Amino acid sequence: MPVRAPGVKALGTAELRLGRALRPLKHRRPDAARRELDVAATVAVMAETGLPDAVLRPAVTRWLDLVVLVDDGVSMLLWQRLAAEVRLLMERSGAFRDVRVYGLDSRCADGPLLRHRPFADGRATLSMSTVGDPSGTTLLLVVSDGVGAAWRDGRMHAALERAAATGPAAVLQVLPPRLWDGSGIRAERWQVTTRRRGAAGSSWIVADPVLPPELAPFDGIPVPVLEATPESVGAWAELVGSPGGRAVLPLLARPRSAAGPSSGSAAAPWRSVGSSSGDAVLRFREAASPEAYRLAAHLAAVAPLPVPVMRLVQSAMTPAVDTTHLAEVFLGGLMHREEDPHALPQHREFDFREDTRRILLGTVPPADLLRTTRSVTARLTELAGHSADFPAWLPHPEGPEAVPAAGPRPFGWVDERVMRRLGVSVPAAAQPGRDPHTGAQPAPQPQPGLPPRLWAEGWMPVHPGDPRFEGAGALPYTVVAEYGRGRPGIGLYLAHDRGGRPVIVRRLEDAALHDTDLMAREVIALSRMDGVHAPRLLAHDVTAALPWAAVECARDDEEDPGPAPHLRRFVRRYGPLHEDGLLTVARRFADGLARAHGKGLVHGSLMPQCVLVAGREVRITGWLTATVAGRPSRYRRLFRQEHTYRAPELPDHAAPPTPASDVWSMGAILLAAASGDWAGDRRDDARETPPALDPRLSDVLLDCVDTVPGQRPTAEEVRRALDGIAHHRRTHRPGLRLLLGRGPTGRPVRLDMAGPEAGGQGPHVLCQGALDAGRRGLLGALLRQLTANGPADGVRLLLADFTGRSGLERYARRPVTGVAALGLSTVPARALDLREALAAELTVREGALRSAGCPDFGAYEAQHTAASGPPALPRLVVVMDEVTEILPRQPELSSVLLRAARSGGRLGVHLVLATRNQVHPWFARSFLEYIPARVTLRTRRVLAPHPVDVPDGGLLTHASLPEDVPFTPETGGE
Repeated sequence: MPVRAPGVKALGTAELRLGRALRPLKHRRPDAARRELDVAATVAVMAETGLPDAVLRPAVTRWLDLVVLVDDGVSMLLWQRLAAEVRLLMERSGAFRDVRVYGLDSRCADGPLLRHRPFADGRATLSMSTVGDPSGTTLLLVVSDGVGAAWRDGRMHAALERAAATGPAAVLQVLPPRLWDGSGIRAERWQVTTRRRGAAGSSWIVADPVLPPELAPFDGIPVPVLEATPESVGAWAELVGSPGGRAVLPLLARPRSAAGPSSGSAAAPWRSVGSSSGDAVLRFREAASPEAYRLAAHLAAVAPLPVPVMRLVQSAMTPAVDTTHLAEVFLGGLMHREEDPHALPQHREFDFREDTRRILLGTVPPADLLRTTRSVTARLTELAGHSADFPAWLPHPEGPEAVPAAGPRPFGWVDERVMRRLGVSVPAAAQPGRDPHTGAQPAPQPQPGLPPRLWAEGWMPVHPGDPRFEGAGALPYTVVAEYGRGRPGIGLYLAHDRGGRPVIVRRLEDAALHDTDLMAREVIALSRMDGVHAPRLLAHDVTAALPWAAVECARDDEEDPGPAPHLRRFVRRYGPLHEDGLLTVARRFADGLARAHGKGLVHGSLMPQCVLVAGREVRITGWLTATVAGRPSRYRRLFRQEHTYRAPELPDHAAPPTPASDVWSMGAILLAAASGDWAGDRRDDARETPPALDPRLSDVLLDCVDTVPGQRPTAEEVRRALDGIAHHRRTHRPGLRLLLGRGPTGRPVRLDMAGPEAGGQGPHVLCQGALDAGRRGLLGALLRQLTANGPADGVRLLLADFTGRSGLERYARRPVTGVAALGLSTVPARALDLREALAAELTVREGALRSAGCPDFGAYEAQHTAASGPPALPRLVVVMDEVTEILPRQPELSSVLLRAARSGGRLGVHLVLATRNQVHPWFARSFLEYIPARVTLRTRRVLAPHPVDVPDGGLLTHASLPEDVPFTPETGGE
């Protein structure tokens, strides 16, 4: 049965670094042939003249075109995939306006000639002058191994010098440097100097790196020779893309002789070996490396074979060999091409003579050959599901064709899993018949492919002919295993879809549970979670005779066909969670619970078995009895939550769960995972934590298991706190977490000025309040915390107000204060000082981040903590009262403040803006999208009789305030 088997990437892990090496070529220039509208100039002209006149300017385009010539001789079949990946890399780099690819025939007598695409049928008919560009805006790149005759007699060198005379040109030599001397592409290192960007080779100044020019002159026009490595390509791209520079590059050297191949060159691989096989093998052994000689024996064991299979065998060998050794074998004169006029170039097969094969196989132990074959099978398992590169055959009892006995030898054996991933249906086992003596149906036999781990975890194999999955109980999946330790009346099955991907199917088996509400509740919950920290819902049928739902199987390892372990099993297998692991699991757990609560869901039955650990991800399962939109499930009494993880305010399963009870269960589960003690009851000693736990993380978890529901944080607050701890561990610097007051239950309410990526509500905040005393009292409370310990906290202040009565003057003379522009209504010139100080701060910070190579302020802080890190850079806090009075009167300050609002979070700048009035529409349009945290101060009369009735609401009780002032921090999007 024919299939398409996957191949191996030629560039491997170097592809990303090669793309980065091409960055110096990403330039733009004005295009004289295209025009575009100059919006700024058009607006200025219309404002001056009053006439609807348009101003055009030359359109900006990429500065170079690219022409890639791929040498498509038979010897280049080995490098066909490399050439294709190089072409894709150039197209996706964004450095070239247009990329054209041609096939290069360097072997014909009247060549070199071009064809419209590489490895196409038919003769080459285009001249090299077809790709010439007298304007010098086209870069020519030739990809070749230098085996063709035109490389050896100098015709290609002359053609390349003509192209380099008008524009940049280079040769990408696919062979490794140690084989260059045996090919027609030789190179010598010269020092090159350029005076402008994209200069033609004829304008380069070339000199010997050591000798003076009069002793070692350079003859000809320089053409660089590149390797397919980031270092080589990067040095060339830097020279071509810079306005002027100097580098030492390998340049193309003329062939030593024009009379044909040199004595040290390899024979063409498609020609028959005229001498005896023994002499050919001896010559190859003398010239080739030991790795290439060993590879030749392994290839001979499975020949005839195409080039992609050669690469597959080469990648599977141990000790490892690379493409260099494969090139030695391919060009070593031992192989010949099998004639097949209908085969595509990449599918042409090459073989060894029988006497050559016999000699090679006698040099390698059979155990090594068997080991390589098994490695090929393992490699196929890894690559299955990726892009196909060559055709192959798999034995199948129902296949329409048969491989001839004298056909190709097998190069690997695959199991059922690989066959499924290759898209081949595995033949079903023959159905066992009844016993002829007793008439009894034999017991189902377990499937042979179930891993031992699944057996140990309670999974039992399901026979393919199990009658439970026929007729009314049929499922659109192939069930392979059943979980034997699940809830009674509910079946949990491991199945495969048509593509062989594992799925988990939950089905109601008990007639007493055939209630649409039970399965529909889980379907609704999983739909709302949408695969975020919960299994992704794939299909369902809640109206079937046996209602069911199928979800994506969360796996700890992509190669493991079974589901990921739940948290209790994970801890038993690997031990209690250490701080980093606990923090990772806790953040994902809290994020999933916060998402559920935000979607109107309450889990209500959280236990360690409901938390799957799939790599660095967490999946919350068990939503059958979830509370949806405030409606508890009436089946909670049947599927009871373990007493250890049930919140103390829920005396039994009749009490409806709440988001606070979910938070308690989460805290109890995480504390048990940290200690490894699953039998302990958090009701007995809720303040006990593992002694080695980070105190900040310990405090968060202990707050979760507070016996008073109102004292517990919400899941969203837990997520923010955990994100803040993770950010602190990365940067080793304290954040700006400020106490605003206490809520109605006495729990502290804080404002974290860090950005959302660090678990905070910042980086900026807007405070609105018509009561001046309350608003200014809040600003004073924040400033007292910021300046409590002086400049050692790493904070710098810029202060401003409009009337001068904001109370900020008491902080104007603190050591951490830079500029205090107070009373701008009386002295407007102070706004210029504030503007210059803020603009200078932003410029200094951008330069510091650029010099340190850091994308944001958090990364800069992390580098600063290193021994040789950059100097300390304090956070900048800009506090401005009556901002809606200042900005309309100081437009020069508005622009720099808007700049700080846009990029402040990245630069470590925080805005604390306050206003007594409603914000103007222009302020809302310009600023509010960059200010995620907003605090609205309201009097007690506005909120009576419920002073706090909003999420995250609290009651300010600060000594500086004349009366208790309730507040509502309104975080963006909530």
